[in-house]
This record gives sequence, C-alpha cells and structure tokens, in this order.
Amino acid sequence: MSKKQVLILGGSYAGVKAAKTLHKAFKNDENVEITVIDRHNFHTLMTELHEVAGHRTEPDSIKIDLKKIFAGRKVNVVVDDIKEFDLKNQNLKSAKKVYHYDYLIMGTGNEPNFFGIEGAEENSHTLWSYEDAIKLREHIENMFAKASCETDPAERKKLLTFAVCGGGFTGVEMVGELGEAKYHLAKKYGVDVKEVTILNIEAMDRILNMLESDSQVQKVEKRYKKLGIKLLKNTPIIKIDEDSFTVKDGTKIPTYTLIWTAGIKNTGLVSSIGLDIGRCDRVSVNEFMQPSMDGKTLGNVFIVGDSACYIPEDEQPMPQIVEAAEQSAHTAAENVIAQLKGKDLHPHKQNYHGFMVSVGSRYAVADVGFKSSGWIAMFIKHMVNIYYQFMVGGLRQVWNYAGHEFFHIKNKRSFVGGHFSKSSKNFWKLPLRLWLGYMWLVEGVVKISEGWLTSPKVIATMNAIAGYSTGGDGGSAASGAAAETTTAASGAAAEATTAASGAGGGGGEAVADAFDIPGIIQWAVDHKPSGYGASLMDAPQFMLDIMNNWMTPVEVPVQIIMVFAEILIGLCLIAGLFTFISSAASIAIGIGIIFTGMADSTMIWYITAAFALLQGSGSAFGLDYYVMPLLKSLWSKIRIVKKSYLYFDYSE
Repeated sequence: MSKKQVLILGGSYAGVKAAKTLHKAFKNDENVEITVIDRHNFHTLMTELHEVAGHRTEPDSIKIDLKKIFAGRKVNVVVDDIKEFDLKNQNLKSAKKVYHYDYLIMGTGNEPNFFGIEGAEENSHTLWSYEDAIKLREHIENMFAKASCETDPAERKKLLTFAVCGGGFTGVEMVGELGEAKYHLAKKYGVDVKEVTILNIEAMDRILNMLESDSQVQKVEKRYKKLGIKLLKNTPIIKIDEDSFTVKDGTKIPTYTLIWTAGIKNTGLVSSIGLDIGRCDRVSVNEFMQPSMDGKTLGNVFIVGDSACYIPEDEQPMPQIVEAAEQSAHTAAENVIAQLKGKDLHPHKQNYHGFMVSVGSRYAVADVGFKSSGWIAMFIKHMVNIYYQFMVGGLRQVWNYAGHEFFHIKNKRSFVGGHFSKSSKNFWKLPLRLWLGYMWLVEGVVKISEGWLTSPKVIATMNAIAGYSTGGDGGSAASGAAAETTTAASGAAAEATTAASGAGGGGGEAVADAFDIPGIIQWAVDHKPSGYGASLMDAPQFMLDIMNNWMTPVEVPVQIIMVFAEILIGLCLIAGLFTFISSAASIAIGIGIIFTGMADSTMIWYITAAFALLQGSGSAFGLDYYVMPLLKSLWSKIRIVKKSYLYFDYSE
C-alpha cells in the first residue's frame, strides 16, 4: 500500500497550524506522509512586519525556522517555489520537481491590491512579506541619510515626508512605528525632527473599521497627534508618481515614500488556476474549506487563511486575521483526517476573541471581550503574541521573542522602555563572582571544622535560637521551659561567638587539626569573610516542626549534603563553571538558611550577589566560555529536546 501524500502549500500561520494538527493525528501512522512546501525556509510573522520596517526590532524577529518548528515531528519541510498546478492529475510543479498529492491544503496568503490606481504598483512601497519589510527598513533610513546631506529645502522636505496609505491595522501600525522611529533616525543623521512629516491617508471617513468602538478609534487619533502624525480622512489617492502622489481634490504631495497598505487580494498564481473566485479575488470555499471549479466541489483540496472566501449564513464573512487563518486551517486538517479515517466532515465554526492594534511600541487599543487602551492593551498584545509563539515554537521561541521585544530592544522602544535592555560587559562581574565563590567555599570548609560531617548541629541550634521546646504541649511546654530555653540559647550564642572568634582569628587550627589542607584554604579559613551577627529572623513554626518531626533521623546526612553543596558552589563560581546553576543554588540555599533562623545579615549579601551573577557571569574569564557552547550544541541535537523546543537559539 502506497503512502497517502498530504501536501500543505505555504508555511504561513494557516500552513503551520494545519501541519501540526495533521502530525498529532498521524504521528504513529506510517501510511500517511505530510509535507509543507514554501518558498522560504522560515515562517514569517506577518503581524510583526511593521516592527522591522519601522526600525523597532531586528529582521530575525519576524522569522521562525520551519525545520525547527517541525523538528522531531512527522512533517517534511521542502523549500521550493511552485509555478504550476495540475489539479486534474493532483500534481504541483516547480522548476525543479513535480509533487504528487492525495490531499492538498493551500494557505498561500495574499498580495497587495492596488485597485487599478495609476502608478500604485510601480511607485509605492508595500508591506506584505519579509522582503518588503527589509526593503522598506533600508529605504526609510536611506531617506534620512540623504536628507542629512541635502541643502535644497524642497528636496529635503520630499526626502523627509513619509506617507502610509490605508487606515486598517497594517497602516495604523506602520505609521505608528514611523512616528517613533523618526526621533532616533533624526538624531542618528543630524536631522531636525521637526522637519519630518508623517501622513496617514485614508479614503473613508474612519480608520480601523474592524473596531466597533468609536472611542477607541478616537484614542488612536489622539495618539497620532502625540507622535506628530497627520491623519487625512476622506482623501482617496488617484495617482502615484515616483516622487509624489495626488489625492482626489487635486492636491499633489511630494514624497519618495508612499507605503501602500490599502488592500489585499489573492495571489495571482492561485487566482489563475481555475478555481471559483469570490469577494476580493479570494477563492470561494464551502463550510468544509473545500473550493469548487465550475461549480463542482474539489473534495481533496482545501483553501485556508487569507486565500479563502467563506461567507456563512447569518454570520459575517471570514476575516483576514491570524485567528481566522488558524481556525480555517484546523478545519481543513480535521477534514483531511476525517477522509483518511472514513469519518464525517467537520463544518467550519468561527470563534474570534477580539482585535488588537498597536500605535508604536508603547501604546495600543484592544477589544478582547473587554476594551482597553494604552499600556494595558500593549501588555495584552504581547501576551497574545507570546501565547502564539509558545504554541508554534515552545520555550525556545518565547525566549527569542522576549529577546527581540524586551531584552535587546534599542532606543527604549518597548512598552517597558529600555529598563530590561540595559546590559554591561560580563567581565565586570568577575570580582563579584570570585568573592561570592570564596565566601561559599569558606562557609563549607568552616562547617567541616565545626563537625558538621560527624555530629548533628542544625536542629539543636535552631531550637535554641527560637526558644523551641520539643516536649509537652505547645503553650505550657514553652512556658515551663523558659529558663531552660534561655540557658540553651545563651549557650548556643556563646558557642557561636567562640566559633566566630576562632574563624576570624587563629581558630582555623581546628581545621588544621582535623585534616591537612592546602595553605591557601587554611588562609581562607583563617580569614573567614562572614561573622555571627544577630539572626535575621526566628525560624517560623512550620520550619521548626518539619526539622524536629521529619529531619532528625537524617540530620547528619543532610548536613553533609549541605556542606559539600556549599563547597561545590564556591568552586564552580571561582572557576566560572555552570554559573547560572551555581547562582540559582546560592539563592535557594541562602533563603533556606534564613528560614532556619541561623543566618545573619551577611546572607542577604550572598543572595543579592547571586542574583547579579545569574546570567553570563562565567562567560568572561570562566570555564563557561568554553563549556557552555559545547553543551548547548550537544543538547539542542537531542531529538526529544528539538521536538519539545527545550533549548535557546540565542543566549548571553
């Protein structure tokens, strides 16, 4: 029996969703082969194109490697450009190869619709692909660079005028990015920011028609004013030249930069293959996402995402948004599964959770069951993005997103400003790392001298400091043993003082008597960097109960583990090896010691220093510089790790 071939054309939002759904159904079925074909080897985050074009994030932020998305999964990724469709013989053809299919899911997306406006296609910039975003990014900066050298006022104004045609989500988000980008680009090229003109041109009397609330639209317009953006409504463009555009009333606006976001249509290739076409040049589909040709349904072909025109009864047409793309892809994939398993088809159901649109990096409006604006709406937008990227690429992709949006952001263009993106060279942490390592090493060595490896020490000391009695009922026992407790506590304090005195002066002889140690360690013990001050806090009751009721039988083994943990942490920090784990362990152990009631204020210093050393402190003059890249490389090649996305692409 030959394998059933399921082809998914397009690694878009819809294509990725369809492939993941099919993988779950057929991951253990050797009779089904799933293949994703795309012109690129990456999935493009179309909703983030404006961030790259507007110089907020770097180009890599809008790409997710398709092979990494489907690593360890039963999905083949093929990079090829399909040029011809042979639906009769169930073949797709490129310049290099012919791909046969039994079932085809097409999610090829759309392309800009210029509505026949003179010069629009030839002279405007578009924002509908990764390549568009890169070209526009370079063009915008080039305009500032040229303006910095231009002395003619008219030419300079033309260079520094940026217009966005279209008041939908893409247009509003793009113009918002320009409103912020002008400040740092003007500073970079020595241009007066007051010379920069930014326009949003809308043919209708309202922008953001997808939003129901007029008040939210008004908030966007108010944000425009704050960013110095001029909104021209009821201003259709009738002609676009290389260095200007003309609006309906005859006004001619000189500029080299008109960004066209006024509409989209199906790709020319898909529109030309003979499928029945609906609104906006999109392929008409039924409730199962199946297209038709000359009125006849194609049962083994499915059109999903922006390519599909689905108009259910008593409902709004399927919108061109990410959520609709994913839901339609899920429907198509479920129907492929149903056909392969001989089950009934699943009709498509629309269930959208709202809309969000950002105006720059710090402001947004959102309607997700409740309406919000400003910082809160921007936070919601980031959380939705994080959720999507986690579902697509797991922890790995969430880390990448956080890096691009918060940790490596430039010019403070994040909704939390630049607070998370400030960084310093790791070699400045070297003295702190060595000192904290030295402190932990000495803590462990001194505990050996005090007999922690051979006799119980912790529980009795905790009880003495806290005035805790282990016999009788709580209240009367504590009351009746007050004198005894005071004596014990005094004795413990005296013993501690003696120990501290010995460690701080010549008391290191106890260690020397116990066993021979190298001279440098003996010196460290003789110069112990922490003392015995007042306890930060008494051990809480639950900790005393745990220690007295559960830990007494294993007190010495636990002490041994603690001693060697402290020594190991110290050695690792000094050597710069596994510094993240060592620093995290420092924090955990430090907090644990505080809860025993046996820590003085020095322990706060241990913990705060460990927080400062968490990231990258071993990458400068430490073994992590050599060890971690090798371990990360080996780790990321493990099949279950790749499949679960349990690795980071980038790290300090």
